[in-house]
Amino acid sequence: MKIGLISDTHGDLDAFNRAYDIIKECDIIMHSGDLFYHGLFNLIKETYNPLELSKLINGIKKPIIYSRGNCDSEVDQLAVDFDILDPVRIFYYNDENIIYLHHGHKKKDEELIDLSRKFKFNIVVSGHTHIYRIEKKGNVIFINPGSPSLPKGGNPPTIGEIDFDNNEINITNINDRKKLITSNIF
Repeated sequence: MKIGLISDTHGDLDAFNRAYDIIKECDIIMHSGDLFYHGLFNLIKETYNPLELSKLINGIKKPIIYSRGNCDSEVDQLAVDFDILDPVRIFYYNDENIIYLHHGHKKKDEELIDLSRKFKFNIVVSGHTHIYRIEKKGNVIFINPGSPSLPKGGNPPTIGEIDFDNNEINITNINDRKKLITSNIF
C-alpha cells in the first residue's frame, strides 16, 4: 500500500494539481488540514481558487482522509464530499503500522508520544508548519509533508508518500519531482 501525504493547500488549485499529479497513483491520500482558506497570515496567490479546487477534489475517485486544520471551517464542508471536519483520524494499516493524522497545531511531539503508548500508533502525520519533516522519536515517526502551495523556511513546495511495500517514506519537491528525504519506516 502507498499513501500520498499532502497538507496546507490553502485553496491553491495549481499547487494541488501539481501535487496530485505526483501522488495520484497512491492507494489513498491523507490531507492534514488547511484545505481551502488561505489564513490571515498567508498571502493570496493568483492560483487561489477554492471553489474549483473543491470540484477537483470531489472528482477524485479514491479514498481521501482529511483532518481539520486551523483554517478549515464548517462552511468548507458544504463544498466537498469527504468529511474534512474531524481534527484527528486514526488509520489502521495493519497491527504494526497505525497512523495518527492531525493538523499539528494543538499537540506537541511529547504529548503525541504519550498518546501513542495508549492508542498504539507509531506514525504521526501532521501539517501546519508548512515545513517538511521526517523524524523518529522513540517508537514514533513524525512526518510533515510540508506545503505544496505556501512552503516556509526557504523550502520548496512539497508532498510526502508512505510506501509500505518498499518500507520507505519520501518527501518530494513538486517542482522538479526530486525526492528531498527518503527514510525507512522502521
